[in-house]
Amino acid sequence: MNSNHAIGFCFVALAPLTRAQTLWNSVNGPMVGAEYGKVCILVPDQNSDGYGDLLVGAPGVNQGRGAVYCLSGAYLATGAGAQTLWTVAPSGNPGDQFGFAIADVRDVTGDGVADYLIGQPGYDLVAVTDFGAIRLLNGSNHAVVSQIYGSVSSVDPGVGSMFGSAMAACGDITGDGLSEVVIGAPGSPTSYMRVLSGASLTTSGSCLPGTITAWVGSGGNSALGTAIVGGFDLDGDGFQEIAFSSPGFDGASGTDTGEIDVYEAAPGGVSLVGYYVSTIPLERFGQSLDVRHDYDGDGVIDIVVGAPNSPNGTAFQLGRVVVLSGARLAAQTPPYELYTFTTAPAFGTFSANYHFGAAVRASGDLNGDGVGEILAGAPDYFFGLAGPGRGFVRIYSGATGVLLTTVLGASNDRIGNSLTGALQDLDGDNFKEFIVAGSLSDAGGTDSGVVKCYRLFPLSPTTYCTGKVNSLGCTPTVASSGNPSASSGAPFSISATSFLNQKSGLLFYSHHPSGALFQGGFKCAGDPVQRTTVLNSGGSTSGADCTGTYSFDFNAHIASAVDPSLVAGAEVFAQFWSRDPQSVSTTSLSNALRLVINP
Repeated sequence: MNSNHAIGFCFVALAPLTRAQTLWNSVNGPMVGAEYGKVCILVPDQNSDGYGDLLVGAPGVNQGRGAVYCLSGAYLATGAGAQTLWTVAPSGNPGDQFGFAIADVRDVTGDGVADYLIGQPGYDLVAVTDFGAIRLLNGSNHAVVSQIYGSVSSVDPGVGSMFGSAMAACGDITGDGLSEVVIGAPGSPTSYMRVLSGASLTTSGSCLPGTITAWVGSGGNSALGTAIVGGFDLDGDGFQEIAFSSPGFDGASGTDTGEIDVYEAAPGGVSLVGYYVSTIPLERFGQSLDVRHDYDGDGVIDIVVGAPNSPNGTAFQLGRVVVLSGARLAAQTPPYELYTFTTAPAFGTFSANYHFGAAVRASGDLNGDGVGEILAGAPDYFFGLAGPGRGFVRIYSGATGVLLTTVLGASNDRIGNSLTGALQDLDGDNFKEFIVAGSLSDAGGTDSGVVKCYRLFPLSPTTYCTGKVNSLGCTPTVASSGNPSASSGAPFSISATSFLNQKSGLLFYSHHPSGALFQGGFKCAGDPVQRTTVLNSGGSTSGADCTGTYSFDFNAHIASAVDPSLVAGAEVFAQFWSRDPQSVSTTSLSNALRLVINP
């Protein structure tokens, strides 16, 4: 089924994705310019109501001075009670950007409650602009304990360093029982990262006295420390690793290919585990990064990396996401890639800078198969011929790499520049809900930001696309009955009516939609497609009319295990094809059905 793409028809086919998931709750930023949702992290129940809560950074609040909000998990679950449990908005100068980054650094104040570092990368030290700083927030009383600012060297005056843009706890290196923390300063030409001792975090001043080790970016504008992840044990040896990126690194293939590095943080110091350098110029591999799960079952945690500027063979920054094998990276044994996810232009030959991979998340398990999922955001995706766009988030099965579903933002949401992933089971269906954000959403005013909570199940099948009028003037129409399920013994029937009688036909499907011109109609399921068994339309036993029908039990097809991609959470786009001898193309096509396989 080869096809030629057309701009207008892709537009039609993508429209149903705006209803792809059930929005559980949505919280708008508190004011114009707040950038609420720039970062969101899960925190333990803050008010003993039985729900975990979220810390939400809003670095644009109060002319960019910034704030951090504690968003109530109970409010997300029920819509009742206080939306915000507490807020921290320290005094400062416009543009400080308090709340740009947040990291759980365990308990460093000694009161038995986890504390949090808050990035303030726009902080100015005297006349040094965007020098950057971090502030320690006491987890028990929400007081700001200290402010630690970046460093100045003989080669880097510190201007634009943006110290505190990214950070992560990395385990106890010094042996004092406190977790050390890695801080990134990716903004200046000589970008750098520093590992600070946990003991030093309660004392204000320069970061230099508390520095255990440091890295300096390789070459100009390498953006070392743009993304940092800690708190994981890659190989199960009891020592934590640190993963960090340099998306502006110039590799052998050209400018801004990007690089990620993994180091082990063990008592006494850090040591290199492995690294990966992209071969695609300008893609900025490592602009986003997360490390949490073993996807291929080899016992070693794998690495999710975003390259949002990847051109993917076009003149535009469509973006891509790569999942690297942690085991192969540590052994430096290629091929390193487990999965590579890309996005196609939405409008045929016309495209735009979607920046798919601007944010990635190694989420907790959402579909009940025991393996975490992979979330990737494209905040600059737009639907229609005008911007600035909705943005989307794609959710992939960590176990199979299959696209489970796509979440589209509302108009001007730019959803997907921040991802939290799995939250908790809010509706009692035994599946966790998940959080995505768009910090530049206009939902509450220009760039106010939005945080959205979605449920993955259940989802009802919906029709989309347009059937082809056959040689007798009839338009075949698809329908369904039952519930698509990965485990139910009950049938889920996909049917179609108004086909020609006594003709061979079949159902074909894929995991993404299309709207391509195909044999005088539209092929509504994108390539590659899977074909099911050949059926007969039945109907009148003589003559030619439109009494032909087809019916296919898709649950039985799932249960047969002939297609391992048909797992709980997988999104399927299905369409019937049939013979029409009097048609120029001898082909008849129904409209299509979108379904999500429930557990």
